[in-house]
Amino acid sequence: MALEPSKIHVSLPAEFRSLLEQQGSGQNVDEMVTISLAIEMFLSKRVSLARAAQLAQKSLGEFIDILRAQNLPWMDYEAEDKHLDDMAIEKFRHLNSHDD
Repeated sequence: MALEPSKIHVSLPAEFRSLLEQQGSGQNVDEMVTISLAIEMFLSKRVSLARAAQLAQKSLGEFIDILRAQNLPWMDYEAEDKHLDDMAIEKFRHLNSHDD
């Protein structure tokens, strides 16, 4: 599903232009800004990972690769998740110890 582009005028400090031109990533400024905004929306938890990928006009895999390339987290793994995993591992170990 392609998103309809809309024009927004943004004033940036002049230094941004030279920094963006030095980037040399093969992306145009519109694409860089779109991806940057999608990343910010995702990291601030304003949109889901899938929605951020859509906003960036990338597949989910491509968007995850962009996040990984910038060493940005793309999934939440919180203390509760670790606790549940540890409980599952202990249960598995307990079950396997009875097989011996």
